[in-house]
Amino acid sequence: DCDDAEATLAARMLGDVQHGLEQMRELVENLRDFTRLDRAKVVGTDLNRALRTVIYIAKSAIPGRIQMVEDFTELPLLECNPSQLNQVFLNLINNAAQAIPYEGHIRVRSRVEGREIRVDVIDSGGGIPQDVMPHIFDTYFTTKAAGVGTGLGLPIARDIDRNQGG
Repeated sequence: DCDDAEATLAARMLGDVQHGLEQMRELVENLRDFTRLDRAKVVGTDLNRALRTVIYIAKSAIPGRIQMVEDFTELPLLECNPSQLNQVFLNLINNAAQAIPYEGHIRVRSRVEGREIRVDVIDSGGGIPQDVMPHIFDTYFTTKAAGVGTGLGLPIARDIDRNQGG
């Protein structure tokens, strides 16, 4: 009976190791997709797949009290630099997470509107005060505590988006 218990324990441990290895493989695959070695290359990109990768990466950095919701519709391939757009989406998701003080959600939505693709990052936080709104793209403007925010995230995201034709 002792041998059976040890065999059962060993099998359970082996299963845990295999599960851990699978999680590591998935993480490495998503990190590889996120970083893409050829950062200057413009290619036809499945934007929904890119968004799923960004969401996967973001989940490791945002609090567990925040639920990520994918709301995607079928999109045509987009000629873009996916690595740069990944940076934009990750920045927007991180900003959204920082705007949610308690439990909440972030919805990442993709749509086709006419001849354009639209991606929204919508959070359940309190929103941006009206007096702050005119400054959100000002370089070095931040509402975060000293040492927390640089005030560069949104201006860089806007510049990348414009450079990609958005």
